[in-house]
Amino acid sequence: MTRTHRGTVRRTGVAAAALATFAGLLGAAPGPGAEPATKDYEPTVESLNSHPTPQWFDDDKFGIFIHWGAYSVPAWGPRGSYAEWYWAYMNSPGNATNTYHRDTFGQDTDYDDFIGRWKAEKYDPDAWVKLFKDAGAKYFVLTSKHHEGVALYDSKVSGRDTVDLGPKRDLAGDLFKAARKDGGLRAGFYYSLYEWNNPSYTGHPVRNPYTGAPVPYTGAPVVDDYVDDYMLPQMRELVDQYDPDMLWCDGQWEKPASYWKTASVIADYYNRAKNRENPKEVAVANRCKIESGNLDSKELDFQTPEYTVKPDIDPDKWEASRGIAHSYGYNQNEPEEDHLTSDQLIDSLSDIVSKNGNLLLDVGPRADGTIPEIQQQRLLDIGAWLKINGEAVYGTTYWHHAEEPTGDDKIRYTVKDGSLYATALEWPGAELTLGSDTPVADDTRITLLGSDGTPLPWRKDDRGRVVVRTPAQGAGATAAKHAYVFKVATPGVHSLVRTRTELPEELNPGATADGSLTVTNTARKPAPETRIGLSGPEGWTVTPAATRVAPLAPGADAKVPFKITPPASAAPGTYTLDIALRHDGMRTTTRVTVEVAAENLALGRTATQQATAWDAPAARAVDGNTDGNWGSGSVTHTAEPSNQAWWQVDLGSAAALDQVEVWNRTDCCAERLKDYWVLTSDTPITADGLEEARTAPGVTAVHMTGQAGRPTAVELPPGTTGRYVRVQLASATDPLSLAEVQVRGVRAG
Repeated sequence: MTRTHRGTVRRTGVAAAALATFAGLLGAAPGPGAEPATKDYEPTVESLNSHPTPQWFDDDKFGIFIHWGAYSVPAWGPRGSYAEWYWAYMNSPGNATNTYHRDTFGQDTDYDDFIGRWKAEKYDPDAWVKLFKDAGAKYFVLTSKHHEGVALYDSKVSGRDTVDLGPKRDLAGDLFKAARKDGGLRAGFYYSLYEWNNPSYTGHPVRNPYTGAPVPYTGAPVVDDYVDDYMLPQMRELVDQYDPDMLWCDGQWEKPASYWKTASVIADYYNRAKNRENPKEVAVANRCKIESGNLDSKELDFQTPEYTVKPDIDPDKWEASRGIAHSYGYNQNEPEEDHLTSDQLIDSLSDIVSKNGNLLLDVGPRADGTIPEIQQQRLLDIGAWLKINGEAVYGTTYWHHAEEPTGDDKIRYTVKDGSLYATALEWPGAELTLGSDTPVADDTRITLLGSDGTPLPWRKDDRGRVVVRTPAQGAGATAAKHAYVFKVATPGVHSLVRTRTELPEELNPGATADGSLTVTNTARKPAPETRIGLSGPEGWTVTPAATRVAPLAPGADAKVPFKITPPASAAPGTYTLDIALRHDGMRTTTRVTVEVAAENLALGRTATQQATAWDAPAARAVDGNTDGNWGSGSVTHTAEPSNQAWWQVDLGSAAALDQVEVWNRTDCCAERLKDYWVLTSDTPITADGLEEARTAPGVTAVHMTGQAGRPTAVELPPGTTGRYVRVQLASATDPLSLAEVQVRGVRAG
């Protein structure tokens, strides 16, 4: 497995047009995602994934999500749940929403009755747009139709919309007009591919969850083919009637990509935007599913993690969505303490942007069209902060690293042209410590945004770090609240280069590994030549030790291959690789950590298991992905219930074995991986039953009674050898689920 240190790939319009050269090693090459202007997109994975992420989407950083529907009438869900899932929960006997609905509205009140009660009588799209702009948002994504199937626009395909029912108004059209009246706010659509209870999708009528009696699915036509006759025509309506800047799908998990057939709509959408007299850039979220459709999949224009953020920089563009509290739709059952504070939201925005992400922050309007006051206040607080500190957010890109690894200050970095921005999530005190890779020269100015602009004194400490003396007034020196931006700028410097290294996840003592260093011009102006020095700890070999990268066009990359060899005597642990840069008159050193460990003999080897369920094969536990989250495709699973569940890997040849590392899941079910055995043998372990397997001739067996961690290192008895390693539950009926199994040792010979 290859580990990426720092990110660099930007599938943007700038990068797509850039040409990168590396002196003596690289010739001119088109930037990532480059596509001839005359070539139309085709409805294929390869063609659609070549679409560059729009520059505006990369620059804008902050958007507003809007969840508004018939569910906004009851506006209720248990704390920590999604109120927009009211109908799904209502249909589940024993669920708190099922009980709430019966007690509040009566069991004879059907969900579709809420459509008629939804009036949107106080809906003011101009006021919404003003609020979003005052919040500093640059775009919004409106739910054109959620899983309940009620469209917020004038659909000719279905009468189940707000023009024919409920509000009797084109809610989406009015908001798009308001957004485009004076420009400056891009407008996108969320669209649910599936509908929970549409008979044309489910194949059976809607029923009252209390009586079982059939009830109408109001306004929707009955069609022979849900996708071809209903879903795809509705998606085309959104494109044709409203010309959105973005398509953001949902519900993709229900079926494989081949069922949804969205590729044709997306290709037409891309071509429609590209081929007009005045072309415009559009974006499509990965949930519109042309391939895998996982939240972290790299298909189409951006990834869509939900209620989570990336732990570090991801060079593939992503957008995190969440509500200000937990629910996306308005939930009257959420008290103030369930809402994130303005400080938490601003910190989250700063964190996300530093890692190459955008924040799509949700508001859930009431049924009458008003946005709850606490949500408005949070948005206005973000806007006030961005008004002062927006230059550290808009139009920026990420740096070598998102956080500062060499000091205690909670910092998030961004860069724009020749300036580096260090956002302190808390006031740092009398001094702010920045890393040795901070681009400074004798005349560098470091200022605090929102202050009087007076340059702050700074010095380098004995580790080469930049130590800044903060104003004596403390946080009162700036008009900004919640987070504090320090700008590092040098007169005459208009470009900074970013580095990213790619190395194996682990290096083995005495073994040479291939690595690469990618140098990126982060500016929108050409960057001059960069000189590079590469060095490891004493006794390590890095080749080449020095090289140069020719001048880079705006947004362009140059990739430098290198080889690295730790000495055979290197003990397992963490080491540092130094990358010295001389660029535009400044010298900086970036330090990258590398791990040395005994070889993982199981990586990529053939694995089997007693049974397979949920399309989760044994190979997932030897693919190098220790994430442990089902959605990332990293988890194995046997049948449920199981019969003597086991998992086994063939190392390919006998080896001297030291330990087996067992990685548990992170999303759920971690308690299942407990009271298990680790078995090793030179010959295949063929018995299913635990007792027979562990007592077979030549088998070494170690019993682990506790719950597996991340990882649990199972030490093997001295002198253990084996080609086959098995993990088996003591329980005869429980299923077995693993995130990863790593076997450490030395191959014979």
